[in-house]
Amino acid sequence: MKKVLLTTAMSLMMCIIGYAQTQPDYKKAPKTNEKVIGTVSVTLSGRSSKWNETEVYAKLLEKAKEDFPNYVIDIREMQIEQDDKGRWIGERSREWSAFWKGTSTGKVVDLHDPAAQSMGNLSKAMDKALRSVRDGSRVAIDMVTVSGGVSINREDFKDQVVDALLDKGYKVVAKEYLDKLYEEQQGQQSGIYNERTTVQENNFSAVGYYINVKVTETSLRVQVVNVSTGEYEGNATVNF
Repeated sequence: MKKVLLTTAMSLMMCIIGYAQTQPDYKKAPKTNEKVIGTVSVTLSGRSSKWNETEVYAKLLEKAKEDFPNYVIDIREMQIEQDDKGRWIGERSREWSAFWKGTSTGKVVDLHDPAAQSMGNLSKAMDKALRSVRDGSRVAIDMVTVSGGVSINREDFKDQVVDALLDKGYKVVAKEYLDKLYEEQQGQQSGIYNERTTVQENNFSAVGYYINVKVTETSLRVQVVNVSTGEYEGNATVNF
């Protein structure tokens, strides 16, 4: 009995997963690299049969392009509310026809929003740039540059970079900590230093790589620099 229930449950889960994967994009939730900029709604009406989903999608997209002419857009989470109401169309012939009426709504997403594209493509760019870096390596973020035309907060994006690195299994060392170590090291060389915070030569070798990230209106670039050699270990650019 337990085996039958388990098999049934697994079959049901596979059906649900399969259905979710085969759903068209216009019925799915917005992706991480898409920004919701509004909603649109259209009225549906007709005889004899219900509206085809692809036809409804086309009407919504047409309406969205009218409302948002300066964007590259698409529809997400499309919903159709449709009533089936029968009515007479001829008193003498006694003909009857089904008259469909309802509404459809959908979220409008901007496919080329630089901020959304940067967030959505960050993981992809990092995977490319860090291909030759061993898992678990210590890294530090050297620079995060955001173009003036991109509406994204630099510090917030830097936090996203740190989170992405940690999620991928890398050990992230704060750049501020390294700067403090450098100052201590310079003080030691001048003969003025605190014995309790003496910097050893191998302190800096603990960090193997610097990460540089640059965001523009059309691209996201991630660079990986080897701290010991100063050479670029990886460089990846994702264009929007």
